[in-house]
Amino acid sequence: MTLQTTALLYLRTACTDDASIAQQRQDCTDYANTRGWRVLDTIVDNGVSGMGGVSRLDALQDRVASGEAQAIITADLSRISRDPVQVRAFVQLCQQHGVDLCIVKEPFSIDDVLKFVDIVQSAPTDNQRTAGEDSL
Repeated sequence: MTLQTTALLYLRTACTDDASIAQQRQDCTDYANTRGWRVLDTIVDNGVSGMGGVSRLDALQDRVASGEAQAIITADLSRISRDPVQVRAFVQLCQQHGVDLCIVKEPFSIDDVLKFVDIVQSAPTDNQRTAGEDSL
């Protein structure tokens, strides 16, 4: 007997946008259905910034840590967060608990995501570039 993979969906928009949430839900559900996975629940942050603030991402992290699902499915990486530090922490949590992080629109492996986050974090910010140019 083969156990069916279980998944949680995470959907987020910065501005309240029911149509965008509906599209993300469809894309993520299709992703799970194509693989024969069972969706346990959908966690939605509609109108929540990707740069912090109050979100249900903490609840999702708790569910990852509890081992509730074997996969997290989201439309794209920026749905998790636009903060590279927060993305790294979430990816590492998934790795630690053996949970696959599935990005529908960008089929990255977890290792690819961590490399991408490292690149983003090492890039100079606009303020750093401006400060460097002022000293020339």
